[in-house]
Amino acid sequence: MILRLVELGIEGSPIENMHKFSEAAVIPPIPDTAVFPELYSTGFVLDDILSLALSEEDLSDLPAASSARENNLWIIGGSVPVKTDCGVVNRMVVYSPEGELAYQTDKVHLFKQMGEDRAFIPGKCGGTFPFMGAKGAGIVCYDLRFPELSRRLVLAGTEILFVPAQWPRGRLELFRSLLRARAAEAQIFTVGCNLGGEHLGVIFGGSGGVAHPGGKMIRGRDVTEGITDFEIDMNDVEEIKKHINCLEDRRPQEYGSLSGNGGYR
Repeated sequence: MILRLVELGIEGSPIENMHKFSEAAVIPPIPDTAVFPELYSTGFVLDDILSLALSEEDLSDLPAASSARENNLWIIGGSVPVKTDCGVVNRMVVYSPEGELAYQTDKVHLFKQMGEDRAFIPGKCGGTFPFMGAKGAGIVCYDLRFPELSRRLVLAGTEILFVPAQWPRGRLELFRSLLRARAAEAQIFTVGCNLGGEHLGVIFGGSGGVAHPGGKMIRGRDVTEGITDFEIDMNDVEEIKKHINCLEDRRPQEYGSLSGNGGYR
């Protein structure tokens, strides 16, 4: 499988950004899958999020859906602000090669230090989805710091975890380290797509990556600036477990409650 990270910057209106990313996804050679960053169309313009948020009905008809259908590829369409009855969520969307909305999941953990909770409400995890003969799932940016969430998805069968993000360059080493950790502890692929360029005075610069089930970062091939292709083999998930199978060696009875009540009982 050829998997493409589209790590461009935010410029212009939301619809202009949607078209720019969707066109970049299918620059020849067309990959099997393209991945966009978190809030790639708007960024964190918190005071304007409510007015920019899409309705749930809009999601089936975004440019990424058309691009997926016309070019026969999966598009992991980053995340977009979406209005719900309870408030605005930061929602990741996935389109199948038929252009259908195949999966949705919301950002579960909000980064309060930057005021994200002023514009968004915490969302719900969407579970897993069928992906190219395997199971995929998604979490969004700050969710990567919470292994309980990704472990839940792995126990549900996830073999490749997509992580659209806006992770500042100053903490990029941490981003890539967490991608490797989530991959190695669960023996799955983790795919982190980071925003490119500079936005609202913060330098992001892309430089996400793909972590192998063995815990190493995979070397990519530059297509053009901000666009990188990676070759992955989903069979590696099962192959590596033939040597060490961490999930089989789990002992949940010794882990106690995840609520914080530690110690012997």
